[in-house]
Amino acid sequence: MKKTILATAIVSSILSVSAAHAAPIFDANFELNTDAVDTETGDTTYDQNGRVELNAYSKHTAGDNFFAGKGTVLLNTDGEATVDDAFIQLGNSTWDFQLGRFEAINLFPLAKDTLIQHVSDDYVYQANKVRGRIGDGGGQIAFHYNANDALKFEVDTLYSDGDGDGTSTGDGDKTKAISGVRPSVTFVTSAATITAGFESVKYDEVGGTNVDLTGYAVTANFDVAAANVNVSAAFSKDDVTDKKISSFVANMVYGNFGLGVIGSNVDNKTGNDPSMLTTYIAYTVPLLDIENATVTFAGSYSTADDVAAGANDKTTAARVRFNYGF
Repeated sequence: MKKTILATAIVSSILSVSAAHAAPIFDANFELNTDAVDTETGDTTYDQNGRVELNAYSKHTAGDNFFAGKGTVLLNTDGEATVDDAFIQLGNSTWDFQLGRFEAINLFPLAKDTLIQHVSDDYVYQANKVRGRIGDGGGQIAFHYNANDALKFEVDTLYSDGDGDGTSTGDGDKTKAISGVRPSVTFVTSAATITAGFESVKYDEVGGTNVDLTGYAVTANFDVAAANVNVSAAFSKDDVTDKKISSFVANMVYGNFGLGVIGSNVDNKTGNDPSMLTTYIAYTVPLLDIENATVTFAGSYSTADDVAAGANDKTTAARVRFNYGF
């Protein structure tokens, strides 16, 4: 009888531990933006946008091995619901695979990027074509390898185009083979964390056109006194149009304050060769002394030279953002 009671107690303990590991974590947060954007060629426009982010995450372990899954749904204020993250991850502390929909390592970090409104997004390259969160009909697989505390590797692959903004373009069939690959390496030192990566994106579209782009980037993160600083450079070449883009960013976060500048140069085979400079700023303050409630005031100013005749060459934007974590 005593053995039976003891066995029952042991089984109950094991089940209790397993249940604790199995319990998913749920959280949510709300974000609401009120924007004003003024361009050189148009009137000032006003917009209110936002979303409720719902997250579910669970992780099971067996020794050093783990299996985890995450799902994120965005309920937008325009009445639509979209999926942000939906992935599984399995492996151990040395290596793991990540599959589904997610964002891979950032090779061009913008830090406190509450609002960045460029004259044209086409003038900037951020080495994020294979970073992830693609549109319909695609998928992602990433492999992470931690050689030691100071050296880490990552290989990102993409089944689809991977525009870097979560959408797909064109009507071609880009799902038959890997159309994007991006290996990167990260060095962690006492003074800075340095990451370098290369990416290649190639696929065919309906009508005989194709996309063939390569690029690389290097970024460094370090502290200067109480401020955290990022400095990055990224370069791309479109082998179809022979368009080349060189982009640079430097930013810092000091407490609740953030400041950054992005410079970019475009080298087209024919026509104009625009150069652009965008400065952005943001400051966050607590709201009504309520926990997890903040308001952020942000702005950006972007100018461009040598743009096409009649094209916009100046954009000024301002934003007030409310955040609340449930």
